[in-house]
Amino acid sequence: MTTAEAKEFLNRGYRAKERIAAKQERIDHWRQIAESITAEIKPSGGVSTSPSKKIENCVCNIVDLQDEIQSEIDELVAVEREVEKAIVAAVVDPTLLAVLEMRYLNYLKWEEIAVRLDVTFRWTMSLHKKALEIFSAKAL
Repeated sequence: MTTAEAKEFLNRGYRAKERIAAKQERIDHWRQIAESITAEIKPSGGVSTSPSKKIENCVCNIVDLQDEIQSEIDELVAVEREVEKAIVAAVVDPTLLAVLEMRYLNYLKWEEIAVRLDVTFRWTMSLHKKALEIFSAKAL
């Protein structure tokens, strides 16, 4: 496996998290729409049923998106397990293992990893490169 293929394999969880976040934003959008809908008062004193239908449509969209999110969360859990298993099987050095886990399972930014390891940003990148080389040589 090449280093690029290793990154592709390891980054699958990150992409899944991004899809989940995008759907959550759409749910928030539908909630805002539903909350902004108000009933129209007819001149005869009755209330129009049209806002109720609009709210129903919003709620249906929200429920559908929540179902999709739950399905994607289940997939994410499976991907994270697979990635974790592959990392643990390929990398023995605890520091290199920590770099890969923090990046590809905890989804931390490089700066956060450097702080947690108490090393420089540049050294974090060097550790990552070395970990990827070991991972790509031994993985799958």
